[in-house]
Amino acid sequence: MTPSRPAALLRALGVVLIGLAGRALIDKLLALRGGAGLVAHWAQLTSLADVISGVTLAGIGVGLTGLVAAKSPSDQRRLLGEGLRLGLIVSGACLAACALLFAAGRLPMLPPALAWLALPALLTGWLTVAPGLLSFWLLGRGQPGRAMLLAGLVLAIPLAALALAASGRELATLLAAQAAIGLTLTLFILQRGGSWLAWRMPRHELRPFIYASLAIGIFSPLATAFARQRIGEAASWETAGAVQALWRSSEWITAIAAGLMQAHCLPRLAAARETLPFRRELRATARHVVAPALLALGLLWLLLPQALALLYRADLPVTRVDALPFLIGDALRMISWIFLFGLFARGAGRAVSLGEFLSLPLFALLLWLLPGTMTLPAVGLCWMLAYAAYCAFNALALRSCLQAGEGKSPG
Repeated sequence: MTPSRPAALLRALGVVLIGLAGRALIDKLLALRGGAGLVAHWAQLTSLADVISGVTLAGIGVGLTGLVAAKSPSDQRRLLGEGLRLGLIVSGACLAACALLFAAGRLPMLPPALAWLALPALLTGWLTVAPGLLSFWLLGRGQPGRAMLLAGLVLAIPLAALALAASGRELATLLAAQAAIGLTLTLFILQRGGSWLAWRMPRHELRPFIYASLAIGIFSPLATAFARQRIGEAASWETAGAVQALWRSSEWITAIAAGLMQAHCLPRLAAARETLPFRRELRATARHVVAPALLALGLLWLLLPQALALLYRADLPVTRVDALPFLIGDALRMISWIFLFGLFARGAGRAVSLGEFLSLPLFALLLWLLPGTMTLPAVGLCWMLAYAAYCAFNALALRSCLQAGEGKSPG
């Protein structure tokens, strides 16, 4: 193993852990001030923002990290400016489309009382492109300490604003704090990274990553928001908040596993061009990352009341029986990522794009088709079935790719 790989692993873990801790603290404060319903409302607003920022960060941001690592300092600064301009163009187009859909009543993701915060949430997502790209850029420059410092700053200011917010203004205050950080960094990067008037489409280096951004960045947050809205309307927003609490609790395990696979396992899979070494790396991923994560999920299930009390409140209406299908779905999700990163490593972009429809979008569809009364166990069953289908598809797609000998490691 080269020295860069453990360094990449550590910096990925550091940024992931800071992000998880910050989101957990925000959820904790919201739960204490307004209960599970307020947590669910904030999750809806962040899903709207994530749609806008995700269409840049999910592909262009990752691509920026790889490109910056091989460039001179002057080219690194140019790429940051070009990446931000490209990201603002792509995310700005998504913002305009979502705003029009919401105005036409075609994007019913918020309860009526929160509708006035829809456009601020979309604008906040557009402005948070800058801190996200800056973090990816710092990682590409080999400055994980600064990336962690940036992540801490981006979370500390909204947390402080939330602690000082007036009752009933928590969500608006959080959006305003995040937008202020994003606007400051946007202006700073544009001033340092190139002419303010250079709004022509940037050079071709980052353009290939647009398609991955659109596929991953749009469908997942939209499907999540739709699912949460469906639960809130068909059951209650307390139920939607309980689902959100389960997602956030297991995210401490699943997000860390995803970060490890992306930072450590994916490069090794991509380097294993022959089938036998490739299969060995798949087994190593399962053994070293997924197996410990599955054990951690089992421990979370055993300690679920204590975990929910620590992260939220002791009176959340969630039992171990309610949580079981959700955690089984999380287990299937992590297993599916073994095959997903294998597909990425073999350059099977079409299969990856098709598989996206069998994860969160399929979960949202199952909720929409769910007959009868929507209960927490029924929602968990839909979650488990969606990721069973996703896992099976990825496994079959990777098997087909290996048997056909098609695809090659991205170079």
